[in-house]
Amino acid sequence: MTYARLLALVLVLAAPTAPAAAGPAKPACARELAATETSLLKMAVRMQSVGKIGASEQCETYRAHAAVVVKARDVFERCSTGPAREQDIGDMDGALDRMKSAIEHTCATQ
Repeated sequence: MTYARLLALVLVLAAPTAPAAAGPAKPACARELAATETSLLKMAVRMQSVGKIGASEQCETYRAHAAVVVKARDVFERCSTGPAREQDIGDMDGALDRMKSAIEHTCATQ
């Protein structure tokens, strides 16, 4: 399995299966969680083709992926509740670490 496919698989698995319940003080959270899930899934689809593009485009894709993950982590931190919250945040931290590593490895000369 290529590194790009592994990253795509990890991102898909890291996406929440359903938005966590938003607290009563956070009515916008349900929308934000749904939008975050959509963004993560779109990025996973984009990551599936990363092995077929040039190094410059790979770097752009990895950086875009990292930005999506950072935003997702923020949403999960603010809006997730219960046991899923820590899992979601941990998944995003792991995905961000992998993206940083991919950027360092692939984009060092970009």
